[in-house]
Amino acid sequence: MTFADFALGEGRFAKQFRKAPPETWNDEGDNAMVLLADFLKLPADDRDGKFPYIWAVDKQQHLMRVLVSAELVNSCAERQQFWQQLKDVAGLNKPEVDEAAIAAQARAELLGQIGASLASLGAGVAVDASAAPAATPVAKSADGYEPVYVDTPECTACDECTKLAPKAFAYNDDKKSVVINPQGAKFADLVKAAEKCTASCIHPGTPWNLNEPGIDKLIARAAKYN
Repeated sequence: MTFADFALGEGRFAKQFRKAPPETWNDEGDNAMVLLADFLKLPADDRDGKFPYIWAVDKQQHLMRVLVSAELVNSCAERQQFWQQLKDVAGLNKPEVDEAAIAAQARAELLGQIGASLASLGAGVAVDASAAPAATPVAKSADGYEPVYVDTPECTACDECTKLAPKAFAYNDDKKSVVINPQGAKFADLVKAAEKCTASCIHPGTPWNLNEPGIDKLIARAAKYN
């Protein structure tokens, strides 16, 4: 159901509708008719040459198609947007929290801390360098990793972070941004979120994957927000 389905029963909107005779019904190719609810989901470029309609019945209770004007289509789109904004205010559009990912992140951080502690203990043990095997090259690691964090009380709910990295950020019950998974997005997206944040309350920290493309430039961009 759309706003047009309501408007069809209101006389003041009569000029916004036109009955389509059955012989004109066409669901494919040029001049195709598209159900209004589906038409509203199409990108603007894909709407050309298509005619939105809704179902109705005539006085004899015969099913008919009613074409909808462009003006009324715009009104339907606006009301859909208003409805989503109301749901955002009510907290009904909060993204689902990936509990498994959060648990995995906690385990990874714990293992990293244990590994760092063992490495620091091993650093003090004297060894015979001549007997040691040659070092094997390894991928860059994230030692000294500082996860992204948010000054939550300062958040203005601008939606920038939740759009750029929905698996890393979400709103709490107070419509304030919090981190739900510090490794839920590429470091590039975390840096972009910090740059776009209208309250400048996002601190991207350091990258959890130092093999990410352009990491040196990203670290430099993140520095001003940490």
